[in-house]
Amino acid sequence: MNNLLQRQDIAVYFCLVFGWMLLLGAFVKLFSKNFYTLHVFVRKFSILDLEFPDSSLELTTYIRGIFLLPKELSTRSLRSLKTYLYLDFLFIPLAYGSLFLLCLLISNNFTFLGHYIFLILAWLQLIPLICDAGKNFYLLKKIRSDAQVSQEVTHKAYLALERIKWLVALVAAVFSLSALFYFWVTGKYSVSSFRFIIIVLIEIAVFFILRKLFAKGSKIDLDKYQNIGN
Repeated sequence: MNNLLQRQDIAVYFCLVFGWMLLLGAFVKLFSKNFYTLHVFVRKFSILDLEFPDSSLELTTYIRGIFLLPKELSTRSLRSLKTYLYLDFLFIPLAYGSLFLLCLLISNNFTFLGHYIFLILAWLQLIPLICDAGKNFYLLKKIRSDAQVSQEVTHKAYLALERIKWLVALVAAVFSLSALFYFWVTGKYSVSSFRFIIIVLIEIAVFFILRKLFAKGSKIDLDKYQNIGN
């Protein structure tokens, strides 16, 4: 009985943290849609372009290119990028906290080996949390008009942290989804868990609706800026 109550408590916390994560994830779309830079030509870029640049020079080019844009577009892009990174400090604990709670919840449904595997996966989320926060500090420090090309060893360390972050988080997510599918196929779930599934599905539906709404807005005609880089 106590174990059941503990699982339900974790499920409640997961729904709350997961919901806030999706809400914030949808909200930052307001800012990520305004990422522009002068990189060969005026173009949009995503946060993934900054997380996985081909080289340190390319990362620096993306950042310097923001300051080479016309003042209005440059200010808009710079403000959006910095706001996004600051908000990401709130998103990070929610994202990895969700994975932590999900792995913890699943571990309580296993005995011995499965229990310890998911318990380890849960606590391993501290690694991507630290890596992601480090990425934000690094980028915020680097965003300046005279951004310098980092040394090769620094750039490799930056990319290594990004790969570790995604690897640990994705392994936890894949293992968790596989375990949930296993519980569903084998019938090892309680009737009370259905309400939590419904809540999560509603949260995901609201996320996509809000993300679509936040993605709307006045579009910038980039054609008038295409002679800048020439």
